[in-house]
Amino acid sequence: MGAPVKKSTRNSRRPDRGRSASPVRSYAEYTKRLTAGAKSVVIDADPENWLDLGHIPSQVEVKIIGQTCAGIAGGSIAAAGRCFVQASNHARVTAYEHAHIEAFDDSTVDARGKSCVVGTDNARIRAEDTAIVFAHSHCHVQANGQTLIAATDTTTVRIDGEAHVRVSPSVHTTGPGQPANIETHPISRLARHLNF
Repeated sequence: MGAPVKKSTRNSRRPDRGRSASPVRSYAEYTKRLTAGAKSVVIDADPENWLDLGHIPSQVEVKIIGQTCAGIAGGSIAAAGRCFVQASNHARVTAYEHAHIEAFDDSTVDARGKSCVVGTDNARIRAEDTAIVFAHSHCHVQANGQTLIAATDTTTVRIDGEAHVRVSPSVHTTGPGQPANIETHPISRLARHLNF
């Protein structure tokens, strides 16, 4: 009975608790992660290096942070920090913090925080919090919260909440927004109003 009890051997390695890998800093690192089968990639690249990410695979979550500058041609990403993203070909972007997004070709942007969006060519933009939007060339904007919107051409703007909207006469506005929140200006003056 006095014999020592043998300790069971166990794996000293900690189990994977879903920790994400460190952010990638280049296009080469990004493609390497995708090739390795990563389901989530965070990109924090030098703003001097433009990253053309192409079409983002549907099974991969991609988030761009810091001052990264990138373009996507389809797929879906999240953008945060002070990054810059050009989205085209039905791409979908969720923008947070101070992200700057340019949306083209039927792209969709969900803008939050103090993000800034320039939309054209049938882009769809949903703005809330204190986001700033400049929309033209057949865009569709849904303005919530205290967003600032400047719209031209044949853009449609739905006003909800306390959004402040400055439009050219050709813009169609809808929604329960107060008429006091809508100002009509010539197209040439609208760009200056992005800084309100």
